[in-house]
Amino acid sequence: MNRFIIIISFLLFYASYAQGQSCYGFHLTKGCDVRDTEEYKNFSASRSVMVEAQRTYKYQVTLYGGYDYKIGLCTEKGYYPVHFKIINAEDNSVFYDNYDDDYVETVGFTNDNTRNVIMEITLLASDMEFKDSADLRACLGIAFYWRKVPKLGF
Repeated sequence: MNRFIIIISFLLFYASYAQGQSCYGFHLTKGCDVRDTEEYKNFSASRSVMVEAQRTYKYQVTLYGGYDYKIGLCTEKGYYPVHFKIINAEDNSVFYDNYDDDYVETVGFTNDNTRNVIMEITLLASDMEFKDSADLRACLGIAFYWRKVPKLGF
């Protein structure tokens, strides 16, 4: 009887653990590929998480000065477009809003000074029909790439 309880407990623990880890490494999959990053390194702020569609999430990141960045966001098929803003955490000014670029999933820029930013992200899932709460959930990948700004001029 004790052995049966231990096995059932283990299976329940493993099932809940596996469900929570289902998005692990999603930002590294082929569907989340950020183009033209050969000269860039993967920045440690890259993440994969499970989120609910049509709900806004915030993710704070420190971007270091003197680096070029490329940031790409991806999700599962059917949950596009992904709306994201990059907000300066110091004064809440919007640094970038992909709404202005028809919800493009990748943005690149040079960061001159170190700053804390807030990534505000919403899976709009505008073409999705939700039958139940499980349909609302999807993986979201955020891939950050960076490189030192090359020296310019003579």
